[in-house]
Amino acid sequence: MQATPEQDLLQDLIKTSPTYYCRTEQLLLRQGEPGDRVVIIIEGLVKVERTELNGERSILAFRGPYELVGRTAVLQSCRHFASVETLLPCKVAVVRPDAYLGSVAERSLTLPVVTHTHGRLIESMIVQGNSPPWIRLAFALVRLASRNWSGAAPDRPAVLHLTRTDLALHLRVSRNTISASLRQLAERGVEASRNTIVITDLSALGGAVKELDR
Repeated sequence: MQATPEQDLLQDLIKTSPTYYCRTEQLLLRQGEPGDRVVIIIEGLVKVERTELNGERSILAFRGPYELVGRTAVLQSCRHFASVETLLPCKVAVVRPDAYLGSVAERSLTLPVVTHTHGRLIESMIVQGNSPPWIRLAFALVRLASRNWSGAAPDRPAVLHLTRTDLALHLRVSRNTISASLRQLAERGVEASRNTIVITDLSALGGAVKELDR
């Protein structure tokens, strides 16, 4: 999984920005508010959630250590498209827009950042698309497990601290559908408990994602 283009400048931004410790279920960014900061997740896990005018909720993404939230609103000088809430206790750095944009421009990263943001949007569209739920779930889990914060390694499983409810909002299906899909993926190295998904065979799970190309 490609790291965010800003990886090399994150430490510099963290050193020059205030840091905070946040409890579980704490709101970091609110949908509709001005994009006045970029937040770097140093420790923990957050969800990016959007609520439509009719009250329908969906989780667009999950972000973990050394990933950013709020950058789209800052890049486009607009309001936040979604809210960001902590799923685990977090340590975060809050970066001023001018500091973030200046660092990105100084290192000629504007185009790579925009391209990366677009790629993440496409991921969300696939996850919430029309393919069978178990295949979309496999796609989501593979991408989450492939990120550095999951702990995945050749000799170590990936551990994702996600509930069935969060996954249901992510795929826009029922919680029962998620449970059924997890059972289908059990033979591909997916073990699910109440609040945790453990992936013991990322290669086998990746094989299910190939169904999307058919």
